[in-house]
Parts: sequence; structure tokens; C-alpha cells
Amino acid sequence: MRAGVVVPVHGFTPYLVETLDAVLGQTEPASSVVVVDDGSSVPLALDDAQRDRVRIVRLDRRLGPAGARNAGVAALPDDVDHVAFCDHDDVWLPGHLAAIARAARRHPDAGALTGDAEIVGPDGRVTGERWTALTPGRHRWFLVLPVIYERHPMCTSATVVRRTAFDEVGGFDETLDQAEDLDLWLRLLEAGHDLVSVLGATVRYRRHPDGLTHDLVALGGDLRRVLDAHADRVPDTVHRRAVAAAVRGIAAGHARRGEPDEARLALAEAHALIAPRPSERLRELALRVPGLRDRIGRRSPYGVG
Repeated sequence: MRAGVVVPVHGFTPYLVETLDAVLGQTEPASSVVVVDDGSSVPLALDDAQRDRVRIVRLDRRLGPAGARNAGVAALPDDVDHVAFCDHDDVWLPGHLAAIARAARRHPDAGALTGDAEIVGPDGRVTGERWTALTPGRHRWFLVLPVIYERHPMCTSATVVRRTAFDEVGGFDETLDQAEDLDLWLRLLEAGHDLVSVLGATVRYRRHPDGLTHDLVALGGDLRRVLDAHADRVPDTVHRRAVAAAVRGIAAGHARRGEPDEARLALAEAHALIAPRPSERLRELALRVPGLRDRIGRRSPYGVG
């Protein structure tokens, strides 16, 4: 496997040095590393130790994660046959790429290979939130597609895509600000590319207030758009459950913003799609009580804390 790594960056990030140290310090190194400066107002600058080992591609205007990653893939050398993605705030554990490479040698025709994620906070400490993981091994595209659609177990920074498969489906959809990764995974599967889940390939996925996924209303909107676009490839019950979960995420975002009316409307929409659990009914009722709805808005939307 000749792996090229794409790291998109916009603006100042306190995590990039740690991210690149982890990428460059892999036990089985990548053949090429491209850092994409996604239209930052101040051009990205790296220290000498890192600058000499990566290529910086600067975009004149911000394209977002999808466009930045596509630009990074286009800048990789022609002999790169697999593309690994790592966001600027995530960190690969030392054996991540080696585990992916071993699996790629066993499954050279797999469209994508993905590892596991350990979720940490801004300070790097484990949050206690559990990432939904796939069973290790090869997954046939038609069997795993509904699982990817509903549970979203693939972390972008833990995923490597065969370059020919990436090119075949057209890369990331640049009209999406978020959920562009799920859209790509689904299009790869719909094109008949199998997926391999790799034991021992692990990334430390960072939750922090400046992350794109922290805006749950925007995330839920793009996620719903992706789910609707691929709805004809899954059973209706799977579609309804997945959309209901996305709308509940939007409700959590409105609660965080202090918008209880919008949160209640979103929850009502989710409940119309699929019968709510008692805890979800209680949450909807609590949004009508000022003291309780303030507490709901302060809770972590990720099920911890």
C-alpha cells in the first residue's frame, strides 16, 4: 500500500502540530502527506521539522472540508494507491497506518478500510463516550450499507479509501458543509465496493467547541439531506429511524442555543417518524419548564457528562 495522507486546515488550530507528529511518526509511514490550507486569512505556517516532510497546498478561498480534501487528493503523487484522511484536530495512534496496510494487502480490492475511534475532549482526555464500531473483517457492500446509513460508525480520520474507488464515485460532495463523509461512504458502497473494518487501526477523535460537528443544528440539517438522498437504498424503517435520530440531534442543538420552541418542534417531528421512548417524551415535556429546559441545554449532546 502506497498511502497518501490528506489533512485539511482552516485558520489557526492548536492541535495541528500533534496531528502531524502522529501522522509522520507512524510505524509504517505514508508515502506522501498533503496539508491543505483551506483559504485561511493568514497563510498556514509549519515549523521546520514538519514543513520539510509535508506538502502544503493553499486554496485561495475556503471550500470547506469536502473541497479541501478533494484538492488534497488531487495534489497527491500519481503512484499513491490509497488515500488516508486525518482531520487537523485528530490523532492517529502509532500503529494505525500499519494495521490498515496489513488489511489492504489481504483485501487489495476493498474500496475502503476503516478503524476505530477513541473519543477525547479538547485536553486530550477520554470523554467516556463510546464510538459505534463495526465487527472487524470484510463487510459486503449490500449487507453493511444499512448499518453505515443508520449508525454512522465510520470516522473520517480512521478511514482509508482506495484511490481508484475514490475517483470512480467523484470524491466528496462539495455542496455539503457536513456529513460529506457519510455521503461518500454510501456512494462507495452503492457502487459495489466492499468495506474492511481493521482491528488495531485507532484514531483519537477530538470533541471541542470549535469543531464543525459542535453545531448540531447545522450538522443535523446536512445529515438529513444525505439520508434523504440515499433513502431508496435502505428499508423504510431504517430510513425513518435514521432521520428521527438526526432530527433529535437538531432538537439538542436548539436546546443548547436556548431555543426551546424550536427544540420541541424538532422532537415532535422525530416522534412522528418513530414512536419515542419514555425518556424522549420526558425530555419534550421538560422543555416546557424553564428551569429544566435550561439544564437540558447545558447537558452534553453526546450522551456523556
